[in-house]
Amino acid sequence: MKVDIEERKKNPLIDRRSIKGTVDHTEEPTPSADSLRAFLSEELGTDEENIEIKKIFTIKGMHKSRFWADEFGEVSGEQEEVEKESEEEDVLGGSISDAKKAIENMEDPDYKKLLEEEKKNKDRKGMKNYLKGKIGE
Repeated sequence: MKVDIEERKKNPLIDRRSIKGTVDHTEEPTPSADSLRAFLSEELGTDEENIEIKKIFTIKGMHKSRFWADEFGEVSGEQEEVEKESEEEDVLGGSISDAKKAIENMEDPDYKKLLEEEKKNKDRKGMKNYLKGKIGE
């Protein structure tokens, strides 16, 4: 079972993080909530009782499932980094023009990190050229 956490949003008002991701379970059945909770607990460095699995469903015709979960409790520095990466993904998630506007509105954008995220995800030539221009390549 391979778990990919795609998004992790912090809600400080209720001391919770919403987690969204996918599970690759080739040659295995859809994972149970308990097994996914145990895996996320280990991956995120928190107790199992701090993880609540909200939903798991298998993507039709694939050996992959999507899941939504909540994590309760304090956020460590390592976990904050996951949330920061999600911010870059959010900025680059829309169209190129939307992404450029979002980058312009960022306080201190890390263009190299944004370029890495773009290459890992959508890999759009126009967006990569824009970011390279900002870096000075």
